[in-house]
Amino acid sequence: MRTIYIKSKRKNETVISYLKSIFPNMITSTLYKALRNKDIRLNNVKINIDCCVKYNDKLDIYISDIYLFNLPKNLTTIYEDDNILAVYKPQGILSNIEKFDEENMKRIGGLEPTLETIVCKVNSNYKICHRLDRNTAGVVIFSKNEIAYLEMLKAFKEGYIHKEYIAYVANSNFEKEHDILEKYILKQKDSFSKIYDKKVANSKKIITEYYVLQKNIDDDFAILKVIIHTGKTHQIRAQLANISHPIIGDPKYGKNEINKKFKIYKQLLFAVKYSFSFYKDSPLSYLNNISISLDENLYNNMIR
Repeated sequence: MRTIYIKSKRKNETVISYLKSIFPNMITSTLYKALRNKDIRLNNVKINIDCCVKYNDKLDIYISDIYLFNLPKNLTTIYEDDNILAVYKPQGILSNIEKFDEENMKRIGGLEPTLETIVCKVNSNYKICHRLDRNTAGVVIFSKNEIAYLEMLKAFKEGYIHKEYIAYVANSNFEKEHDILEKYILKQKDSFSKIYDKKVANSKKIITEYYVLQKNIDDDFAILKVIIHTGKTHQIRAQLANISHPIIGDPKYGKNEINKKFKIYKQLLFAVKYSFSFYKDSPLSYLNNISISLDENLYNNMIR
């Protein structure tokens, strides 16, 4: 059960509208069912579907986090050995909580479950080694022991891991089927990353390579394989938008009219393949002989 206090001051806002705004991944039918079953109470009173809320009302929500946040009921394991576990992270779920956010806790009535908390229910000793954006799906690697954790952290930091993504982008009119983009990125105060042609104060160099895998001229989109040679926040999303090929569904760097056209509101970006180049004396050097790849069924045919 979660208890939240209404912070919206909008007039005549229904409980359905408000709950969908703070639990956007929840399936609407789940919300209607909970209201029919009287699993949501307003100021300790059972309510109907058409009930409205007002500022500082109290809502008690008797819905499991699995349904509130639309969490996977079972982990999809991509790869596993004695040292690491690689699992699939769906869109909409945080990889982990990087910093304590008291305001968000108040808004949703507690901590938000993450991929890390789900995995740690399997084994509390497992540690997440990197992260993907909330609405980026794909492979996330966890360590099973401290040695593997430190080795993986070093590998991600120093570039021993080759990372490939699949991106569905707007506009099929590519001048080049393959290109390596070299720019500079600067994270703004609002968590928006801006791209510059030349270095500015506090900016970081970014290198993003892409290959056009498929073009759809009729619907005017393309599918890219993207390789990042640096790893900065929102690098792919910002840099593709900078060349007028925003990722479809991206609410931050994309365009509303494009997202509405395709009826997609979470970026179609997938971390699909990791390969490794550890030093020979690394305890994880055996991974140099393999690649960890996402099943194509998890990212193919996203636009129909």
